[in-house]
Amino acid sequence: MPPSAGDSADDKAVGRVVPATFLHDLNNLLTAIHGYSTLLAADLPAGGLEQDFAARILAAAEEARQLVAKVPRPRPAATLRVLLVGGALARLAGSLETLGLEVTLAGSAREAQGALKASTSDWDVVAGTAETLAGLGAYGLPLATVPAGADAVTVDALIRGARG
Repeated sequence: MPPSAGDSADDKAVGRVVPATFLHDLNNLLTAIHGYSTLLAADLPAGGLEQDFAARILAAAEEARQLVAKVPRPRPAATLRVLLVGGALARLAGSLETLGLEVTLAGSAREAQGALKASTSDWDVVAGTAETLAGLGAYGLPLATVPAGADAVTVDALIRGARG
């Protein structure tokens, strides 16, 4: 049925596809919230009100991540989803996305651990320097070790090579 003159903009938006870039950006934000609330909850005194608040943030972030995961979004079969670990590699994220990778940033190994504990199914490969990848092999995802100063094309090749 076509929209009538009285329909609101929200009513007209129902049934439209959510852009994948929006979902990707939202998931990146939720990954940060989830990771930092995990770290916060672990550092606060057990049983305290503050720890309860951190646990509620963590639970809300996880629920939001699950909702985002339910939104159907078309993705080419060849797109690799990469968890890029370490602030030094953040400069490569845009270039890697231009090369066809779907990149999620984790600023540190601890943040990556929090994200991977929440869900390993969000990524195909974890990439970072040898230092940032230490301890992340236990999650069962291929690891791409990136040398310091590598350019985006080299990192892309290392990621694709790690995936097989």
